[in-house]
Amino acid sequence: MRKLFLTIFLWFWLPLLAGAVLLMVIIGHSGLGNRNLVRLGLHDLMLFSVTGGIFCYLISRYLTKPLAKLGEAAANIAEGRLDTRVDPSLRHRRDEIADLARNFDRMAERIEMSITGQRRLLGDVSHELRSPLSRLIVALGLVKQGPTEEAAENLQRIGLEAQRLDTLIGQLLALTRIESGVDRGSPAPFDLTNVVQEVANDGDFEARARNRRVAIKLADACAVAGFEELLRSAVENVVRNAIRHTVEGTVVEISLQAGNSRALLLVRDYGPGVPGSMLSEIFLPFRRVANGNSEGAGLGLAIAERAVHVHRGTIRAMNAPEGGLIVEIDLPLG
Repeated sequence: MRKLFLTIFLWFWLPLLAGAVLLMVIIGHSGLGNRNLVRLGLHDLMLFSVTGGIFCYLISRYLTKPLAKLGEAAANIAEGRLDTRVDPSLRHRRDEIADLARNFDRMAERIEMSITGQRRLLGDVSHELRSPLSRLIVALGLVKQGPTEEAAENLQRIGLEAQRLDTLIGQLLALTRIESGVDRGSPAPFDLTNVVQEVANDGDFEARARNRRVAIKLADACAVAGFEELLRSAVENVVRNAIRHTVEGTVVEISLQAGNSRALLLVRDYGPGVPGSMLSEIFLPFRRVANGNSEGAGLGLAIAERAVHVHRGTIRAMNAPEGGLIVEIDLPLG
């Protein structure tokens, strides 16, 4: 506070002193001055200086006290106490410092969410990698020490676990690239309808091997601006997730509607659905629903959520009244 007080006081006192000296010079040169008048001017100057010092002290205290609280909160965050927030009294002020306090709290919340999410993701990745690696090591030990007739089965298990690791690592790399923006290039307009049709055709080809189908119910003409391959991966992950969970003999339905400068993509399956408490959690990495389907690493919908967010869109899931899950992707038209 001392530095701010001196700065404010000097800016207040120096112009006042210069004005007083200039006034005395003018009076002296005009012949109107005398000692009493000069003495009175010095007295008034001293009085104004004392009054100005008190005023500047109050102003500097008014400004530095909330800034000191903000500085203390910033220091706590720097030391790792991520749940630190500014004093509530700062947010109730009626000046720019209140705006600064609210922005500081929003920044702190984002930092806490980001770092907490990274720590949770690191723990989840460690857990997900440990399981296939443990099975792979066990299978390798059985190949070395087990009966010869079981070697082919154990080698098949080794190949399966290696494939799972490769898929998991590939999805983790894709998730990292999306969040970091690496190799994304420049956004460009593209035909979303064509992307959805291509994904639906590929998905239908894969679904037929499982006695399932993928069909487009509605496909309005939609053009969006962004990254075509990134958004294609988002739609593919949502459609493949629906194929995995829909019941055999059913059809995954896709609808693409355009209106009010927005594109609305709906992907509906006829599976068991998702518990209401997990409808938002399924877009987090490694979140799976305990419905007996253990396919996938739990990263597909997380990749889709981040890809949609890059395109300034939203994605959400809801249970259909007749059963099954509906995933809705809302994007701005380009």
